[in-house]
Amino acid sequence: MTWDWQQLEILNGDATGVPPVLDKLLHGSRSQRAEAFSALDGKVVNQGDLFSSAAAVTDVILAELRLKRYLHEEAWLILHEIYRGSSSGRSLVVDDERYEVEEYCRCSVLSALPVIDEVVMRLDGEDFSYAAFLLGDIGEDSDKAIAILEREIAKSSGPRLDSAMDQLEVAVDLAEERRARNKTT
Repeated sequence: MTWDWQQLEILNGDATGVPPVLDKLLHGSRSQRAEAFSALDGKVVNQGDLFSSAAAVTDVILAELRLKRYLHEEAWLILHEIYRGSSSGRSLVVDDERYEVEEYCRCSVLSALPVIDEVVMRLDGEDFSYAAFLLGDIGEDSDKAIAILEREIAKSSGPRLDSAMDQLEVAVDLAEERRARNKTT
């Protein structure tokens, strides 16, 4: 999909400046990636508020994941921040369909779960830890995240095991909340 960044919003205006920052997040040096994360975390998602540019950022990062079968820790972390964010009624139009930003981003990440599953198996260190943060949050919407984290616990040790166990706890708690909500509706 081709995004018209000028039509997308960030915290303080249009998103025309986002693509070069996103490129640094995905392809830059460690310091460039950290700087890009901070910029995106303050403009695309700000203290949990999602702006319409979050949809495009999500799509670009997931396209990179599908192509390269790898993401640096900062890209996992911004996906995590976007996934747990709220659009507070903000919406965008994609292919003549109106979506809430939050819904679009979450559906995009969920559709990439098979690729995330494949990639997570090969990650280690901080890359795994930040991907696990995302998986913990996905537990709110999909039991598949729980299965992935359980598999990782069974084959991991050390900090990787600790991270997987922590995020499994988050995923299970969120899944229980989802089931409780679904029983009342």
